[in-house]
Amino acid sequence: MADTGGDFELFTGPAPKEADEMNKEQFRDEMKKTQQALAQLQKEEGKAKANDHKLAQILVQFLSQPENTDLFLLVSRAVANNIPSELILAIISLIDKKASEEVKVFLESSEEQSPSPESKALTIAKNKNFQSLSPDQKKTIDNWINRINEVSFKKPHRVLESVVIKKRSENPSQMDNIIRQISPSLVQLSAFILRNYLTAQNTSFEFSQLQEFMQAVFVNLIKNLEELIQEQKKFT
Repeated sequence: MADTGGDFELFTGPAPKEADEMNKEQFRDEMKKTQQALAQLQKEEGKAKANDHKLAQILVQFLSQPENTDLFLLVSRAVANNIPSELILAIISLIDKKASEEVKVFLESSEEQSPSPESKALTIAKNKNFQSLSPDQKKTIDNWINRINEVSFKKPHRVLESVVIKKRSENPSQMDNIIRQISPSLVQLSAFILRNYLTAQNTSFEFSQLQEFMQAVFVNLIKNLEELIQEQKKFT
């Protein structure tokens, strides 16, 4: 895949241990952590509006499903980092029916009209890593990426503020340089969701390929959001 990262660092974190690799003690520890993360998720969302509380309930139900417990930490981090619940739901909507239905309602009821984001340059059909997928699988993933873009365009400022992390360079000679990075948790969560969808479709890819693809998706999204905001400033 061509380099689309620009000034965004590519995050490459380790995949979590699969359930079948855990012994009973490790499994109990993971379940305890899951309980704590769900409590944190509810606490964080309890500070938000009533609509956000409804969205939080969908997230909690999603994480309560045994097959999704390996995602609890990434979802709770996304919530704690103030990433819009609608965006988190759009991400998990690829494998969760309730989330997909709620995202559809949000897009149809949103009063704010934003131009449709251009995401065709990153369509799954054109990606060399995914040519083995069926046309239906490619279409499903394309529609998913479009949902992520459409939801983000409804809240461009908040998405930018929460998804883009700014930090100083760790290089002693470049301490004054500010590095921008896509939220590692969000990229990794999206890659895991895509992996789980493909697994359910009886196909698999190297996790690094999925992570690289989702990194490119979010870099492209951020560029589009920044362009949108700049255009809006011209008319204010």
